[in-house]
Amino acid sequence: MDRKHLKQQVDSLLKTGDHGEIKSLLLADKDTTEHDNDLAMVCYLCTIYEQEKAAGQKTIFDKSADMQELLERYTALKFYLRRIDFGVADDMEMFYQFLTQYQVSSYELLRVIDFSVVHKDKVLQVIGGGLTAEENDGAADGGIRNEDDGYGMLDGGISGINEERQEFCFIICTNNPVYAQECIYYINHLNVPEKIEIDILTVEEARSLAAGYNEAMQCSQAKYKVYLHHDTFIINPHFIQDCLDIFAKDPQIGMLGNVGVKSMPPSGVMWDADRYGMLYEQHIYETELLANGIDAESAYLEVEAIDGFIMVTQYDIPWREDLFDKWDFYDCSQSMEFIRRGYKLVVPNMKQPWCVHDCGFINLKNYDVEKEKFIREYLAGRN
Repeated sequence: MDRKHLKQQVDSLLKTGDHGEIKSLLLADKDTTEHDNDLAMVCYLCTIYEQEKAAGQKTIFDKSADMQELLERYTALKFYLRRIDFGVADDMEMFYQFLTQYQVSSYELLRVIDFSVVHKDKVLQVIGGGLTAEENDGAADGGIRNEDDGYGMLDGGISGINEERQEFCFIICTNNPVYAQECIYYINHLNVPEKIEIDILTVEEARSLAAGYNEAMQCSQAKYKVYLHHDTFIINPHFIQDCLDIFAKDPQIGMLGNVGVKSMPPSGVMWDADRYGMLYEQHIYETELLANGIDAESAYLEVEAIDGFIMVTQYDIPWREDLFDKWDFYDCSQSMEFIRRGYKLVVPNMKQPWCVHDCGFINLKNYDVEKEKFIREYLAGRN
């Protein structure tokens, strides 16, 4: 069964109240379910339904008219919890009102915490009133950098590099306004150094990622550009200054990212090689830490390719929309284009991840075709 018809059947079961059949329906077509983020999420939400039903409570499925409403509910709760987790929850009262309005049970709350939260004990303390906003680790610090807050580069950074006013432009290609707004929420909570201006551009209905990024690049005069997915949330409050410090170390550093590989493997697949850097990745039902350390004596690691969930540049080089007209390999291609022009790519030596990538399952529909293009253009002829 294709995704559209499977979703229609789930909607039908939600509307008729035959909730006990949803899980068996999804598992009966496991391949389709596992390759669709929405269907996979509903399948995992069945565990909440089963707990609530066993406790004789009104279930999460009883509280949702259809699949869209169910997923919107889950996404909103996940976003609230992540904000608490990383100290950027501006209004806890809104969170408590959400719990009341949507009749969130303890089973639902604890299960979503398991899915989406990194520091579970801390989040439970904050929700229970055990920590104030000021005590919550990672809370907004009024622009004063605490070198012991767990973020930043291991060598302490560089001072006095912002003699002239510079602009950081955050560029987001998106087809999901809910995620885009949450991405922007985190950008708006970053500490902004003196003489730095911030701009945010969103690109919708792009033909491809490369085309969308080219369009935005041409619209911005900012020296520094941050290209990021709408499901990338920057949790390092000092992100801007940390990027500036890296670029100030060497003018040949053209681009930095949070995860990269020292050398692209012959297969053309980045994850066939060791990936260096740090990142929290959320895959539907769990949040994992990716951490492959860099020599403690180094401020950064020079790499050959950077993962595209976040890419920060200080020079403008056209994205190869002529070659990559889908949604894959734009990042590896851009990495190679910077190297072709003599620039370095680096991954900072982070104490803790700077980002959460709420990526779910990766859509590989066009992956193999784009991979062959990449191999022909950049890897052919290598030993």
